[in-house]
Amino acid sequence: MDGEKILIQANVSDERRSDGFVYIETFNQTQKMQVALRKLALFWGLAILSILIPVFHFVLVPLFFALGFFFAHRGYKSEGQVLSGSTTCPHCHTEVVVRKAELNWPITEICQGCARVVRIEKA
Repeated sequence: MDGEKILIQANVSDERRSDGFVYIETFNQTQKMQVALRKLALFWGLAILSILIPVFHFVLVPLFFALGFFFAHRGYKSEGQVLSGSTTCPHCHTEVVVRKAELNWPITEICQGCARVVRIEKA
């Protein structure tokens, strides 16, 4: 697995904890800027395409334009990317798979066994 392996602790809003790991990829300034510009281009492209939709374009164009700024800023502030990982739910002891996502600590996942929000932090 590419990326750095980080040990984590998971909790469900109480004192119970379980250990696990995630693989992450951290971004440098250039990569952060590329992610931000890619997201901005995606949403501005959607804004341009939504010009062709009658009536709805009055709402969609400004919405996609503003969402472009929002998601570009969020992408730039991200520390990197979570590639994968695994832990167990501290409540029901079901395996919780950490999926690919933006790296913003703490990471949250939903336990498929008990439907609780599992909060994942660095160990």
